[in-house]
Amino acid sequence: MEFVGRKRELATLERLYRADAFQMPVIYGRRRVGKTSLIARFTEGKPVVFFSARESTARDNLVALSEAIARFGADKGMAEDAAAPIFETFESAFSRVFELARDRRVVFVIDEYPYLAQSDRSVSSLLQNLIDREKGSSKLFLILCGSSMSFMEHQVLGYKSPLYGRCTAQIMVRPFDIMEASELLAGTSAEDVVTWYGITGGVPLYLEQFDRSMDMEENIAANVLRPDSFLYGEPDSFLQQEVREPSRYNAVIRAIAQGEGRLSRIADSAGLDRTVVTKYLNGLMELGIVAQDKPVVDANRKKTRYVLADNLFRFWYRFVPRYLTPIQAGRCSEVAELVVKDHLSTFTGPVFESVCRQWLVASMGTRGIPFILDIGRWWGTDSELREQAEIDIVALCDDETMLCGECKWQAKPVDADVLSTLRHRASLICEERSVRLFLFSKGGFTDECRILAEGAGCTLLTLESMGLGARSE
Repeated sequence: MEFVGRKRELATLERLYRADAFQMPVIYGRRRVGKTSLIARFTEGKPVVFFSARESTARDNLVALSEAIARFGADKGMAEDAAAPIFETFESAFSRVFELARDRRVVFVIDEYPYLAQSDRSVSSLLQNLIDREKGSSKLFLILCGSSMSFMEHQVLGYKSPLYGRCTAQIMVRPFDIMEASELLAGTSAEDVVTWYGITGGVPLYLEQFDRSMDMEENIAANVLRPDSFLYGEPDSFLQQEVREPSRYNAVIRAIAQGEGRLSRIADSAGLDRTVVTKYLNGLMELGIVAQDKPVVDANRKKTRYVLADNLFRFWYRFVPRYLTPIQAGRCSEVAELVVKDHLSTFTGPVFESVCRQWLVASMGTRGIPFILDIGRWWGTDSELREQAEIDIVALCDDETMLCGECKWQAKPVDADVLSTLRHRASLICEERSVRLFLFSKGGFTDECRILAEGAGCTLLTLESMGLGARSE
């Protein structure tokens, strides 16, 4: 499959590589997000010692590292390295790599660095001493890569780490946004791109599970709901690998998936103490599974909600526990049919809001869209109509304007009354800023809506005008 995205990350790595002096970029991000693919792309055509650490003993990792160094020697015609024995210590192995880079650029990749550091706790200190001693005369390009977010942030980048201050760039590899997802799924309809993104999120490996030979219902049945499919087992596998008490994290996620957003309600639903739940929520936010949601304007503590930010987790916890019995009985196709018919449009609505916010951020500097300083949603009380009101998109911009938008994931065209409501609600929260209005619609717009939008200066956008989907070679 053609390599997609990661332009900024690759540009950063290439800039450091051209510096021709010692560099130590740290690359981290959740599992499956494409870190190794990024490194493989960057190292194409470059001299590289690639070592992937294992969740094993120190001896096992030392053997694997020695073999990686030997392979490099064999590739470069270095007979002494090609037939090299196993190094006696990590220090001697690392020293050999620094020697290889004494007079020329050599990339040394330690993938899954947390496994190595956990197998031998002296590794970080050994690297620190070698870096401090050799960096002035070395052209080594050392990449430390890891999937354990907390380990990389605290025990590699954190100020208590022996390696603190040695990093020359830190690159957090994030899931794809909707534009990159659309590029990865080139040739797929815009509606299917948004829907599949809404089910799986922006993790490239999740997106790649989409089978273009099947329709959406068949994809859901075969690739998400079937118990032996990769995506079905991924949420549980992710928790088992990333957290120490997966059952408790599971209870917190389930409570949020059931609609609980306040800390106290989540704690009650999960059957856990509130202070304990706070710790679990912080951990889930660090992993990108949960996020805090609060109004962009007039935000206060009481209005903060917790929501599932990971789309696969949101889909899985919404539907799998509910239909577990028929799923386990092999009735995945019928469950998928029911989900698509009765629930999928409603489920995808909030995802479409996120997609539209991403589009606005990606469009800054074009279409007259200024730099956005903050973007999200708004909800509160409409004192004029004496009812609760929401606006799907509110963005505060550096030119003192405010962007307000409504997003409709429905088949029928959006009518003028939706725009009228948006204009009214925008007036509730904007006193000092001028307002620009946006309507996003899957099903297009009525003639009446287009006429009103022209007079109101409202921008109307469909999936096609957003540039999503359907482009292929």
